Amino acid sequence: MKKSKKAIALVLSTMLTFGAVSGLAACGGGGVKVDESTIVVKVRRAGFGTDWLYELKGKFEAAYAEQGYKVKIMTPDNSIKDDVMVKELALKYNKTKVDLYISSGATPNQVGELGDYGVLVEDLEESVYNKTAISYDGTEETKTVREKLGEDVLPYMTDANGKIYAYNWAQASAGLVVNTRKLAAYGLDMPKTTNEMFDCFDKIYCGYNDIPNSIESGTYPITYVSGGNGYGVCFLYNLMAQYGIDDWNTFWTFQTKNEAGETVKLSDAECQELFDDPMLYEMMKVAYKTFDLTIAAPGSGSQGVDQAQAKIMGDVDGAVFMFNGDWMLNEVKLNYEDELDEIDFIKFPVLSAVGTKVFGAGTSYNFDDAKCEELLSYMIDLVDENKDIDDIVAAVKAEKNVDVTADDVKEIAASRGVTYARGPEHVAYVTKGTPKMDIVSLFLRMMASDDFGETFSRTANGTSPYCAKENTTSAYDFVKNASKIPANQYYSQVSTFGGLKGYRGQIGGSLLSMFTTKWHIPDYVTSESTASIYTTTGTRNGNTDSVYADAAAKFLADEKANVISNWANYLATAGL
Repeated sequence: MKKSKKAIALVLSTMLTFGAVSGLAACGGGGVKVDESTIVVKVRRAGFGTDWLYELKGKFEAAYAEQGYKVKIMTPDNSIKDDVMVKELALKYNKTKVDLYISSGATPNQVGELGDYGVLVEDLEESVYNKTAISYDGTEETKTVREKLGEDVLPYMTDANGKIYAYNWAQASAGLVVNTRKLAAYGLDMPKTTNEMFDCFDKIYCGYNDIPNSIESGTYPITYVSGGNGYGVCFLYNLMAQYGIDDWNTFWTFQTKNEAGETVKLSDAECQELFDDPMLYEMMKVAYKTFDLTIAAPGSGSQGVDQAQAKIMGDVDGAVFMFNGDWMLNEVKLNYEDELDEIDFIKFPVLSAVGTKVFGAGTSYNFDDAKCEELLSYMIDLVDENKDIDDIVAAVKAEKNVDVTADDVKEIAASRGVTYARGPEHVAYVTKGTPKMDIVSLFLRMMASDDFGETFSRTANGTSPYCAKENTTSAYDFVKNASKIPANQYYSQVSTFGGLKGYRGQIGGSLLSMFTTKWHIPDYVTSESTASIYTTTGTRNGNTDSVYADAAAKFLADEKANVISNWANYLATAGL
């Protein structure tokens, strides 16, 4: 691939930037001798720490003691992610002497032929994914690494040309963090639906169970991270996928399946009509009500992760709920060790509109909104208990005297099972040209083992994407309940890692990620919206939820108009 002068200049500047780091790698780091039997690993610590890596190193070296294989782990470097990792890979193996990078952010396209520097990493399809995982004793498991990873994740490890360059090393669920001590003081239950979540918000903000309103108590319903952080966006994406995973895939690709099962791109008009999808309207209504800054803890419109997490853990202008991930416990463990039993991690609530879609007006059930909500909440409990479809059908008949079809139960179960996962962002890459590819492959295959799944659960408080088992031994409910999510039989994950896909990807950056102008909806809502049913003094203002619905309708109408008016320019810019 021909490189521009700009790309060459970037390579040269990066060489200077990383000279000291690369020198350390070249001598093996810390003066330890690195030979042809020792692989050098560079890791980003991030939310899951690195204890798991050092334990894996010991197990690997023990299993291959006869061969003399060793693992040299360089000092963890949290800067090695995204473009920084790409630029270091661009220095090439002869300069860095690093065989394996375990980090996050950089996509397969960035390190492949479509990237600024050409192919920088090894293709892992045959050497890792099509081989069996390896147990700690060195024996092979029965399933291949590909089979253990799952069909919904592998595409994120693959570039646009079909090359599997990335290795996924953490599952990383996004969800709702709850301070259970604070919630219990109000006598409230964990929310399973968005309506239940909003009921909690309302009672906390306006006062409930002998606790005064938020202005007087200093406890607010929610806090969130601003400045383009993805946690709130993960929630909104999750709601879209809950409403219909097929609609989600169509919206993100501008493609669909024809009657022959072939993937075809939508027409211009069909692409534009996607912005009328009820999935978006129902999501946006929830967005406006969720990110109503009036009811959020002070500072929520302009704070970072640490400040937001402090509001969950503490009581000064604190909050009960926060969108975050199963990695949060590790991030707050050092500063809040005595309060870790006061937080829990649950799945994002299910969009209440899913209940009305399945059971409401116009369906064979024709239930009112209250009955739809009752059924949805009840069935979510059964899905979370991992009940089979037939058992759920029978339970609804016995307890609610409603004959639900198996197909409708499957739709509810699928909605509950959807999880927005940051896991696909946790990628490892093997440096192109390493002479120790065989040893690195063995190491990655061991990282895909059931044995490693137990190690990762115990030492990182996280879940391996190759071995999702419920953690029953952790000292923390947070970890136990987080581990239940990927272990559930209805679990499926969605992600936007790797950028736009399909025909939408061909059109490219003109459409940003979600809409044409406001990709980070939470920040837009908190900074621009005046829609609220609350006053700033801890009371309701007399408005109804229609103010949120009206704001959502206007937002979508404006965005659709923007898409239509600029469509020809998008295609021209993309050369389509």
